[in-house]
Amino acid sequence: MVRKLDSLTTLLLATIFTTLLLFSCAAKQAPREITVRVPPDYAGELSLDPCSRHASAEVSVDAKGATATSVCPKADETVTLRIIRGGTDFRVPPDQITIERAGDGLPVAIKAHVPAP
Repeated sequence: MVRKLDSLTTLLLATIFTTLLLFSCAAKQAPREITVRVPPDYAGELSLDPCSRHASAEVSVDAKGATATSVCPKADETVTLRIIRGGTDFRVPPDQITIERAGDGLPVAIKAHVPAP
């Protein structure tokens, strides 16, 4: 009887551990992706104005690298930029993107650097 209880307890603990592990993995959100079209010869700083009602998640920048986007990352969210330049595309990872926030936590700018072609 004692052995059966021990194996039952082990099974219960394993089930609880597996459940917690699955929840912790699911708690991490993938970065939000913003597709940004830049001119074929563009290199330099990008400045995106987030939370714009009149823009989409896929945007094109002007000659200065500025544009608005509808993406409005929450305080715990990260962003990845998919840059389309001419016929090529590449990604700027979250660790190379700065999300500037106001005192209340709302994003006011998303900034990144686009390397030379």
